[in-house]
Amino acid sequence: MDCPELQQAATQSRVDIDRLEQAIASNRGRNQAAMYFGGVIFPPAYLAVRTDEDAKKALDELQSRRDRIDRLSKAKRCPAGGN
Repeated sequence: MDCPELQQAATQSRVDIDRLEQAIASNRGRNQAAMYFGGVIFPPAYLAVRTDEDAKKALDELQSRRDRIDRLSKAKRCPAGGN
């Protein structure tokens, strides 16, 4: 990959990471409500909790990819503007 391709890949990685982080954060409030409701009123409400394991795994993979892109960009001495 040349520098422009690396910059494009870094930008796409950031977009994908932001999207997954927002999805995980949006479930946080829902999960807190389900845990409270399940603990206090109706235990089967625990089934409504979303663990987001798939999203968290994808986020880890994207962050690793972003790190590889950053290292490659530095090794190729690409301008820092896109990374």
